Amino acid sequence: MPTSLGRRRFLTQAGIALAAVETIEHFAACCALAADSATAEKDLFELKQVGDGVYAAIAAPRYKVNCNAAVILTNDGVIVVDSHSKPTAALALQREIQSITKLPVRKIINTHFHWDHTQGNQAYAQANPKLEIIASERTRANLASADAGAGGHGYIEKQLAALPKEIEKLKDDVVRARDPEQKKRLEGNLRQTEAYYEELKNIKPPLPTRTLTKSVTLKEGGREIQILLLGRAHTDGDVFIYLPKEKVVATGDALIDWMPFMADGYPEEWVGTLDALNKLDFTHIIPGHGEVMPKAQLVFFRGYLLSRRSHRRREGRGKGRREPGGDEEDARRSPGAQVRAADVEASARAVPRAHRAQHRDGLPQGGAEGLSGHGPRPTDGSLEET
Repeated sequence: MPTSLGRRRFLTQAGIALAAVETIEHFAACCALAADSATAEKDLFELKQVGDGVYAAIAAPRYKVNCNAAVILTNDGVIVVDSHSKPTAALALQREIQSITKLPVRKIINTHFHWDHTQGNQAYAQANPKLEIIASERTRANLASADAGAGGHGYIEKQLAALPKEIEKLKDDVVRARDPEQKKRLEGNLRQTEAYYEELKNIKPPLPTRTLTKSVTLKEGGREIQILLLGRAHTDGDVFIYLPKEKVVATGDALIDWMPFMADGYPEEWVGTLDALNKLDFTHIIPGHGEVMPKAQLVFFRGYLLSRRSHRRREGRGKGRREPGGDEEDARRSPGAQVRAADVEASARAVPRAHRAQHRDGLPQGGAEGLSGHGPRPTDGSLEET
């Protein structure tokens, strides 16, 4: 992807998303889809080869969003990074995988605990009782928690409580819609939401069977796979999957092609975690959402985070608080990123209110009261590395 196109796309998307953060009190994980958005009804994933035996499963737009997955073939079986928002999505990807190999999925790696990356775990476990599910220790703790944030067992119950109201709202929107195309889109998204609600009643995702407190290197069927804990970012338990020979990294939502969900994140540490990632030798990024990206996209995303961090610090100073650190050092280290961060802010100011994004998760638009809570915050933010 040409750098200029990447920059233009990022600024457009991040500008819209930044405007959304400024105006929405309760916002939710990942992708911005309004109730009448055009979404895919059938094909859920497109497999794109990014290396020898390495594929990006790019999720099609859905009203109840799915995450991307990384599919890694080995001589012994398949490793899938992230399991999507529901078992039917996992089954759809398994069918896609069977078109390129008949080997079973032997391992799932959950990059973090959010619902759209973990609620498909059970489909893989049902298909292979010997499945190993790998995640950080913090991710497992969040998944087991009743109130960790936008994921885990407790979050399924919150979605079940909230979805009936969303379904009724969509039905009302269908009745009120006058434009035939808008009505058709609303009807499609209503069907998706009703199907998701029924499926959610039977979702019981198994917890990770192997947890990590530091980075590890796996030797899997002739392939080296590094699972890296580089620091807190999108959540307190993010892992990055790095294939050094293929020069590919899968980042979950710690690096995507527009604005991430930040309510469970650590903005003050996120930039440093990306700096650690940037030291690795890779050419392709499989993000948690969006298209496969070149390494150069990292600097744009980092610039966006710097912009948000600067905004938070300005707000803190305006209220008489002093935030730790400063962005002057960041600007000296990476002036290009700082310039782009300013562009992101400018793009956000230019977005009309009518077109500002509405963040979508498993809950109704605008979120449900009290559902933007954070996961447990360990006081010691240090993470061991190999």
